[in-house]
Amino acid sequence: MASQIIFSILLSIAIFFLAFNLGVEKMGLASNLCALMIVLGGTLAATLVAYPWRRLIWTLRLLKKAFSSRNEIEWTVDIIVNLAYTYRKSGIRALEEMGEKIPYGTLKTAVELITFNYTRDDIERILEKEAQITYSQYETAHKILYNMARLAPALGLAGTIISLIRIFGHITDSQSMVGYMAIALLNTFYGVVFANLCFVPLSSKLREFMDQEQIRIDLILEGILDVYDQENPRAIEYKLESLSMVGSKRSLVRPRSRLIVMPPKRQVTSVSP
Repeated sequence: MASQIIFSILLSIAIFFLAFNLGVEKMGLASNLCALMIVLGGTLAATLVAYPWRRLIWTLRLLKKAFSSRNEIEWTVDIIVNLAYTYRKSGIRALEEMGEKIPYGTLKTAVELITFNYTRDDIERILEKEAQITYSQYETAHKILYNMARLAPALGLAGTIISLIRIFGHITDSQSMVGYMAIALLNTFYGVVFANLCFVPLSSKLREFMDQEQIRIDLILEGILDVYDQENPRAIEYKLESLSMVGSKRSLVRPRSRLIVMPPKRQVTSVSP
C-alpha cells in the first residue's frame, strides 16, 4: 500500500508539472488531452491514495455484474424451493448433488453448510457473518464511485485555475492565450461531465444492484433455514415471495444517499403449510 501511495503522489506531481509546462497554442486534440489528463488522471491518483488497486478492480467487476445481472431474486426463490423439494423427498445426498450445480456464492455456501452437517445455529451465524462482509464490500465500492464523483469537478476547477495562471504569463501572446483558455474551459467541462454523466449514474446503478442483493441475501438467510427444518416447499415459496415484495417496497422508499447497513437480527418464524 505504501508503494501505491508513493506512485499516486508521483503521478499527481507529474500531471500538474505537465499541466504547467505543456505548450498548447490552439484548441484541438492537445488541449482536450491536457484537460482529460488533469481531470481523469488527477481523479485516479487521488482515488489510489485512499483505496488499493484490488478495490478498484473489484468495483469494476461489480459494475459489470450490476449491468449484466438477470432477475436474481426470482431465480433465488425458485432454487430454494427446489432445494426444499429435493431435501424432503430424496435426502441430504440429493441435496448435495443439486448444490454442486449452483454457481459460487452465498446460496452455494448455505447448501454446503447443510450437507456438512452444521447445526442450525452455526448455519445462521456463518451466513449472517458472510452477509456482513458482502455488505461491507458493496459499501466500499459505492464509496469509491461517490468520491470520484466529488473529485472530478474539483480537479476540473484546479485545471481551470492552472490554465488561467498560464494565461497571465502569456497576456501579450494572443495565439497562446487561445489554447490556454480552451484548456481552462475544457477542464471545467470534463469535470462536470464525468461527475454527472459517468460517476454519479454508475454510483446509482450500483446502489440499485446493492438493494437487490440485500433482498436476495435476506431471502437466502430465511429460506435456507426453512430448508434445514424441512418445511413445506409451498409454504417456503409463499413466505419468500412475500418477503421479496416487502423488501422491494422498502428499497423504493429508502433515501438514495444512504449506504447499506447490516439489518438487525430477526427472529425466523415458520409458515404453516
